[in-house]
Amino acid sequence: MDVAAGRAAQVPGDGPAHPAHVAQSLVAEGARLLHLVDLDRAFGRGGAPGLMAGLVAGLPVPVQLSGGIAGPADVVWAAGTRASRVVLASLALADPDLVEEAASRLGDRLVVAVDVRGGEVVARGTSVRLGPVEEVVRRHPVLRDGRTRVLVADASRDGRRTGADVALFSAVARLVGSAVTASGGVGTLDDLRALRDCPDVDEVVLGAALHEGAFTLPQALEVCR
Repeated sequence: MDVAAGRAAQVPGDGPAHPAHVAQSLVAEGARLLHLVDLDRAFGRGGAPGLMAGLVAGLPVPVQLSGGIAGPADVVWAAGTRASRVVLASLALADPDLVEEAASRLGDRLVVAVDVRGGEVVARGTSVRLGPVEEVVRRHPVLRDGRTRVLVADASRDGRRTGADVALFSAVARLVGSAVTASGGVGTLDDLRALRDCPDVDEVVLGAALHEGAFTLPQALEVCR
């Protein structure tokens, strides 16, 4: 669930868009882990730390907190929330010391985002390009050998429902040496089936496909069982 300007950003039309209401509806439909993104923080618009921390604290399921967590103060703040997982933004990979500090502070709560476009690691919301995926992984021991969960975001397809690039997720999984969380491109239940059957992917982030009605959360959960 993406949050921007205090609202659930992906909810279409005039329906209720308070983040807490949308999150609770997802839980009621069977969500057991919620991926919560502060879009304002991610795109340098300040963010809403109080709102995000309150959402995390108020939900009855574990939360994976994401969105612009890319600097030392961001890591300290996120670590102080009740989030079960904290996603370090791809931009943070420009600073190896910060990545190691986040790993030390967060332990097994840490997830590292690797945003990929055209074979390169990028930082969405900025013009920063960090280089080919293989080189970025080589520079960061924390990304290798299953030490830390890696969330691979297909920056060219995220939110577009144009199909999941299974080959991309598999390629990054082989570089990091463990199965990854896949994000971006899922538009149909067939996409979910393809990811379910891929041994290099053990989790999938769902957003636009759910909010835009391509399928329901119960249908997705049934496919992924």
